[in-house]
Amino acid sequence: MISKQEILLLFGKNAMVSRKGRFVLVHLDRPSRSLIRARTRDFDPDQFFDSGCPICQSQKEGGIVVFDDMLSEYPDEDIFM
Repeated sequence: MISKQEILLLFGKNAMVSRKGRFVLVHLDRPSRSLIRARTRDFDPDQFFDSGCPICQSQKEGGIVVFDDMLSEYPDEDIFM
């Protein structure tokens, strides 16, 4: 499992992190503590990751889930990745 030091190196020293089972949940959208608790409590990898999507399955195997509200900052723009 990825260490706290590695998480902070990847996502910054202010990253908010929780863990559930073998998963690390990184909350970049700066949610409240109650939302972090709810996300962690309710996180179910079988529901979160689409079983028919190879990219989703790769992310599931990686064990890191990132919550970010970046797209909500640009609601009227198309963002292509």
